[in-house]
Amino acid sequence: MNREIIISIVFLVTSLCAALTPSETVMVDPHVPGLAPSEHYRVRIRSVGGVWQEAFAWKTECKAIQKKTDAYFDTLAGWSHTYVNFEMSGAAEIEVTRRNGKPIQTAVVHPLRKASTCSVKDGAALIRLDKPCLVAVDLDGQMDQQNTGKGYQGPPIHTISLFANPPLEGKPSLSDPDVKTVKPGEIPPSDGSWKTLYFLPGVHDVGVAYPVHGDRNYYIPGDAIVYGTFSNTKWGKGKNIRIFGHGTLSGARLKHPAYVRPALSEKEHGRYRPIEIVGTTDTRVEGITIADSATHSLMLIHPYAAGHPNEVKWTKIFTWRANGDGINPFGNTLIEDCFLRTQDDSLYVNGLGIRRCVLWNDANGSSFVLSSVPNLTDRQLIVEDCDVIYSRAKWHHWSGGRVFNMRGENHGQGGQGIIFRNINIEDPRPTLQQFFLCMTVPPPYAKQSIQSKAGDVAGILFQNISIAAPSVIGEPQLIFGQSNARIHNIIFKDLTIAGEKIKDVKSFKTNEFVNDLLFQP
Repeated sequence: MNREIIISIVFLVTSLCAALTPSETVMVDPHVPGLAPSEHYRVRIRSVGGVWQEAFAWKTECKAIQKKTDAYFDTLAGWSHTYVNFEMSGAAEIEVTRRNGKPIQTAVVHPLRKASTCSVKDGAALIRLDKPCLVAVDLDGQMDQQNTGKGYQGPPIHTISLFANPPLEGKPSLSDPDVKTVKPGEIPPSDGSWKTLYFLPGVHDVGVAYPVHGDRNYYIPGDAIVYGTFSNTKWGKGKNIRIFGHGTLSGARLKHPAYVRPALSEKEHGRYRPIEIVGTTDTRVEGITIADSATHSLMLIHPYAAGHPNEVKWTKIFTWRANGDGINPFGNTLIEDCFLRTQDDSLYVNGLGIRRCVLWNDANGSSFVLSSVPNLTDRQLIVEDCDVIYSRAKWHHWSGGRVFNMRGENHGQGGQGIIFRNINIEDPRPTLQQFFLCMTVPPPYAKQSIQSKAGDVAGILFQNISIAAPSVIGEPQLIFGQSNARIHNIIFKDLTIAGEKIKDVKSFKTNEFVNDLLFQP
């Protein structure tokens, strides 16, 4: 081997080592072949003091389609959300600018506590994140400085999120013989000898209810988008599944199941959920973005099975339509580090726990639905360290929306073992009240009284709940029981509203079927 070749090899090895030095703490995925980036924002990312890398700016939008034909909310027509996904193992700096050249004047990161710094310089927003987190950035007060709920008549709002993910473990290798690759435009195999299905960079379409199987992995990298839904159909079939990556699973090409013709049965609606896996345990959904769900977004359906949890982690969900719910954990799913902007209910309080999630509603949904809270005697269900950054609603008097909502649909006795703690509701302009714990929904919130099934709700602990502002239209905090479904023995420990410590029940509107509410400092 001559001297020149040796020098070339040494130079190449040195260059590769330099590219992988510990100081390089940010990994940005390539652009998605065949997919146009957001026309609203440009995002650049770097390790602190490093070289800027342009991130692919994804976009999801509310289509200007009437609700009566495809269930998009008319009040959100033309609204969009730009988002970027990247990995970080150390501090990262992010620059956001408008593609049309209009300078940004102000920028605020939500949740407020997540960013180390946030400033504006020369028309660009500059953010530093010191550890992985999922945040939104309000630019020029589009959300913070105006009421975007009931009565909003302004132009469409274009928002942005930065999804700083931890390094994703177990990425498949293209040289692995157990990996089956799928090129854009190919129909993926529904089965085979492979263990991992790898969607190559670009645009894919798997249609409705692409079948997933047990003991298989489905990988959507950060430079791929998959249109369609993933599903299984038989109870007990499909355990130990992993759906992961930093790409997007989109329902934008699907109709809302209520408007599919010929008409579908109610059972068939589940095939239009981006991810619905029935009878599954030991299944994980990690890192992906679910955008423009045609209906409910994510269901891993199984009763409590000790030692065999399902997990949803670092998953992001955007919905724009009626029935655009987020995650229902049923009895056996743990939810951690997720971002949900939904136009129906975000999270159902059930399962194995909900931690460090960011929640945002614009039109219709509740942050936390309590109608199916279990009654636990052998364990606790803890909802903790979550941030509700926006809680807006297009309607005034109805039973949906809010943050903590029982909405007259309780299914029987519940509440024991349920803990909400360290919940930060930082919306400066929430449309409605945060507490709507109603076993019966009274007028004017229901034209006809909505009533729960028999069974008391008792034993819930609300601890360290911080509410930045009350309802902008003056709605009272509401707790209503009924004769055969009372509410009692609820503890509020360190509850504040607009900076004021709530010391007694006078801050709530209640009826005669509510008693033993305990307020502690």
